[in-house]
Amino acid sequence: MTTPVRTRIKKSASLIVSSTVAAAALAGSIAITATAYTNAVAHSQPPSPGDSCSVLHQTTTDADGQTMWCNSMMTGTHGLVWQYGGPA
Repeated sequence: MTTPVRTRIKKSASLIVSSTVAAAALAGSIAITATAYTNAVAHSQPPSPGDSCSVLHQTTTDADGQTMWCNSMMTGTHGLVWQYGGPA
């Protein structure tokens, strides 16, 4: 006895929908886990003035919430450090 075509199509469609929902749930779970891990690592301790940085004119906030900029040092090696006062 064979299963009618209509029943087989419904079962196939149901399986595809179930697989798609499961894949979306897994992807969402991975994204949430990655975001939580990144936030935990990225916000370990705010920088202080004079701490080194790597991207010119990047901004961040210090422990008191004040904005700091990544600028080159005026003396010495002219490396990039966190400073107050805006981009130089």
